[in-house]
Amino acid sequence: MRINYGEKEITNGTGLRSSAVLNAPHVEIEGHDQARLYTLVMVDPDAPSPSKPEYREYLHWLVTDIPESADVRFGG
Repeated sequence: MRINYGEKEITNGTGLRSSAVLNAPHVEIEGHDQARLYTLVMVDPDAPSPSKPEYREYLHWLVTDIPESADVRFGG
């Protein structure tokens, strides 16, 4: 899986400012099996802020049924 916000490729632990994530990222799942489906969940583990994590695990984005051979726009 590849996730990019503009030119920046995202890996585990990458931090981004809110101004950098105003638009949805470009997400690709590499493979060739149309029958294999994925779910993508984007959460904020320490909402509203790292210094005051009162709400925890805030759901920002959820896409289901993404075919392995397509990008996230083909999910449901």
